[in-house]
Amino acid sequence: MNVYRLEAKTDTRRLLTNLFVLARVPVSVAVAVVSMLGYLLHSPEFSIALFATGFGSFFLCAGCSALNQVQEKRTDGYFSRTMTRPLPQGYMSSKTAIMIAVLWISLAMSFYAMTASSRTLIVAAMVLVIYNGLYTAMKRRTPFALLVGSIAGAMPPLMGWVAAGGSMFNPLILTNCVIWYLVQIPHVWMRIYIHKEEYLSRFSPIPVSYFVLMHQKMLMRIWYFAYVCSVMIFALVCTWGLGVPSLVGTILGSAFLAGSMLPLTRLTSFYLFDIASICILLGAVLVQL
Repeated sequence: MNVYRLEAKTDTRRLLTNLFVLARVPVSVAVAVVSMLGYLLHSPEFSIALFATGFGSFFLCAGCSALNQVQEKRTDGYFSRTMTRPLPQGYMSSKTAIMIAVLWISLAMSFYAMTASSRTLIVAAMVLVIYNGLYTAMKRRTPFALLVGSIAGAMPPLMGWVAAGGSMFNPLILTNCVIWYLVQIPHVWMRIYIHKEEYLSRFSPIPVSYFVLMHQKMLMRIWYFAYVCSVMIFALVCTWGLGVPSLVGTILGSAFLAGSMLPLTRLTSFYLFDIASICILLGAVLVQL
């Protein structure tokens, strides 16, 4: 009996681990938090719709991730960063992963429906089309696929904003989406550069195969300065209606400009962009409160 119990515990632990990796839980949690902050940015009050938005964003991200891993099952097995995922290792079949993905996406849509905002469902559908449709199809053909995929990555705050009843074309939320768009490019490009030998050996299109290193670094610097400018503009928009100087934007802009003097590898390894972006959005929510 003890042997059976031990095997059952092992199987349960393995299943939970596989689901954890399939959903990319850390990323999904971050998306949920950012989505809820976007909601609070428009409607600074705790409600059922707020938490429905958070759960919806979590399951949407998890479902997109699971579907993406099915789409890239073969290529994931080529790279050390992804070869330990459940599908390349044979721990889970593609059919099972698709069923789980459909379940998670259905849960996401159900939670979004609780917000009584049809625009939330529209944005969710856009995320699916862009990430699992356009981006996944393009990434094995061009190194510029990330320019398209990052649009989906910039939508979590917009998801929360429209769930709270906000307009999709409000300057406040659009400038925040710009920040989340810009933050992804240098981050992912540097991660790819660290594993460039693997990508090149598989003839995978990456920036380093199209540009010399000097030009790639220059492009990343340009993205970084664009990110700094978007931060300062966002801070200005946040404080415009309050009639106070954009001190936060000035301080953040100065700090990031100073940070740009650091080597690019240090900037990305410490996830400076991601952490700073969350702090910026959180600060904007607190200002609105």
